[in-house]
Amino acid sequence: MHIYMLLHDSLEAQGLKWLLTSQWNDIQVTIAEQVMELEWMHEADFYLVDMKFITEEKLTIPGHVEWLGLSSDRTFQTVYEALSMKAEDILFRPLQPERLISHVQQLRFRRRNEKVQLKRQETAELPLTYEDFLLGNTYPDRPLLLSLIAPSHLDALQYLVRELERYNFPTRYDVFPFSNFVLVVHETKDSAALQEAYRVFFSEWKYQSDALLTIYLYEGTKRISYRELYRKMRRFHERIFYDGYDILTWGEKDIQWRDLDPFLSPLEQREWIEMLEKQQSAEIRSWMEQDFLTLAPPYPNPEMVRIRLTSILAQVRRYMTARSLMSEAAESTYRTLFETIIREPVVYRIVESFITFVTTLFGSSQIVSRQSALVEEKVRERIALNYWNASWSLAACAEELNIHKSTLSRKYAKEAGESFSDSLLKKRVEEAARLLKETDLSIADVAKAAGFTHATYFSRRFKETTGLTPNQYRNW
Repeated sequence: MHIYMLLHDSLEAQGLKWLLTSQWNDIQVTIAEQVMELEWMHEADFYLVDMKFITEEKLTIPGHVEWLGLSSDRTFQTVYEALSMKAEDILFRPLQPERLISHVQQLRFRRRNEKVQLKRQETAELPLTYEDFLLGNTYPDRPLLLSLIAPSHLDALQYLVRELERYNFPTRYDVFPFSNFVLVVHETKDSAALQEAYRVFFSEWKYQSDALLTIYLYEGTKRISYRELYRKMRRFHERIFYDGYDILTWGEKDIQWRDLDPFLSPLEQREWIEMLEKQQSAEIRSWMEQDFLTLAPPYPNPEMVRIRLTSILAQVRRYMTARSLMSEAAESTYRTLFETIIREPVVYRIVESFITFVTTLFGSSQIVSRQSALVEEKVRERIALNYWNASWSLAACAEELNIHKSTLSRKYAKEAGESFSDSLLKKRVEEAARLLKETDLSIADVAKAAGFTHATYFSRRFKETTGLTPNQYRNW
């Protein structure tokens, strides 16, 4: 790109020439010593003109010329003269270099896009349609390179499509916008040149938008149909769950998800009950980060990870119920977190939201505990948190609440209408019933997880309470 300068101060002109040529290696700068040297039809791309030449020497600039005025005179008259001659802008001294760079950068984008439009008008596009990707069974007849480009904010998608359609890639290509990403298909004979073009595009995008981009490049062959190529690229999009945004990477291998049991084991459930009961924020953060942020390829299917997160959220829900924390505000925040788990595209953001929610919940729990006066509420809360511990009893509960066990037993029975032991048994049977329906654990393991010492005793008390044996209940 060629820039002409006409400035009164030759040192300033040399400084600006150095600024522009050091910023870009495709910029040529010519410094004119006087007005007569300016050649408006010289096909220069841009002109930098000192406003003194206009005001003092009555210089007139043709309407077709793209130019920028520089001035030390901050007056309305100066601005009016510049704008009346259709200046792009006027910069006042002391000059801010970033403003000049920004103007030249925008000009470079416009010039490049004009060349791209002309090139695409002269060259036939690849004969591809959405049907080839979604319904057809067609195969490429030439080497292809595909890119999947996803912005971190969907409101940037339309702008992204426009920029891709204008971009001067060194090959014929087609752009296919989808709901949350863009697929670009290139005819290619030189993968290295295309990779370099994408590195430039990735870098230049950061000057244009606050949205981050993730770009996956993948080389197709004649042996893979367009439909299968589309499925492979969709899997790369799912990989953003682990990779996040602001990356450009070459997809050398197909993505295969590994198996993952999405549900918490009885031991993990017990760990969560204990961490929640003791309000161990640091331990919960460590557990979440270890379980979800240290995953390595091959990754589990993101949908399985989301299910596992909702399985943990169910434990938090039980804690909220036991602590009487189901206020309208808490319920709203809980639902927001659930939506985040289901829809947030990046796992580390989900984990941070989860940890923040639990930490806030602990603060609310402490307030509620201080305000609660009923013995029944306190005891039921302790039962919900400790039922799984077979050695936990009335004496342990009394010690935790700093009340004599006889006093606790009497007050609880009066407020609850039933004895402490009956409430504890009901909770253990309730949990056992849930495990019988939701898991394949053996009867012995169900008994142990629900807080019963022996399977035989468990079976007898379960039948007394429900009218069915554990096996009958499971198969019912």
